[in-house]
Amino acid sequence: MLDLMGFKEEFVMQCRNALCETGPEDMKIEERKVNKAQRGELNGVIFMKEGLLCAPTFYIEDFYKAYKDGSSIADLSRDAIETAVRSMDMADLLAKDSLNMLENTDNLRVRMLSKSRNKDYLKDLPCRELGCGFVYIAEIGRGEYGAVITKDLLKDFRMSRNKLFNIAIRNTMEQFPAVLHDLGESIIGEPGDCENLLDQPAGKVPAGAGPGFVLTNSRFFWGAGALFYPGMIDRIHELLGGDFYVLPSSIHELILIAVDDQDPQQLVDLVRSANHTVVKDSEILADELYICESGKLCRVSFGGVIPKCGDYVC
Repeated sequence: MLDLMGFKEEFVMQCRNALCETGPEDMKIEERKVNKAQRGELNGVIFMKEGLLCAPTFYIEDFYKAYKDGSSIADLSRDAIETAVRSMDMADLLAKDSLNMLENTDNLRVRMLSKSRNKDYLKDLPCRELGCGFVYIAEIGRGEYGAVITKDLLKDFRMSRNKLFNIAIRNTMEQFPAVLHDLGESIIGEPGDCENLLDQPAGKVPAGAGPGFVLTNSRFFWGAGALFYPGMIDRIHELLGGDFYVLPSSIHELILIAVDDQDPQQLVDLVRSANHTVVKDSEILADELYICESGKLCRVSFGGVIPKCGDYVC
């Protein structure tokens, strides 16, 4: 069995051969190191087409896993070519959206990342600080396709960082509104069938709900950032009747638990155990426990709450 670099060389060669036989004549392949959110630096294989600004990108590490699981390099290279060709039409639409970003700002949106887990990735990206080491980054997206807004792109379009994030956060709230589910109900049933407790009238959640809740967005993808939608912490504080712990279960959702009669150390152990046994490494948000007190998010230590950090990184 080939090692990663040996596999990369053979895979790219077979992709190029397959492209010559079946792919569009104006499509070419470029190899490049790519920094990805949550995953760090990966070996990228980029399929490019003349006149197309956006290009499907695949990662050697993903195909190498399939190779180690028994797939042949020939089959994997053909799959890559077929997928890249199918993706070109959507990439073309996304590129056109990118060209007129200022005229079509409805395509701007945000997602939340941990700064400590994405240091290199975030170097060239404009961010909005959320506190406790979390940030929003902005992207222009169409469906499941998205292109992250870099500092250079923001400068080229002459849009201020503040305006970018104000628009992108508003769009994200409207397009992917927050949902709050009873934890037990979400485990037993389908997420889409669970009652959204944020739709409850002013006041606390219904009797019998809880003690744990799942917060995400309406597409259940990159939903942890819903906690920082404007007014969301105050709304949840009202529903739960007081302060609450935030367990960063993944980049896609958070688990919220009312503070009453909870042991912070056990909750920290739960978060870290889940991150090392259940949650995919690329989907881990943080290894810490947090608490929302008086509308502010704070990080919790084994000995209690550490000093508050307001709107800045702890």
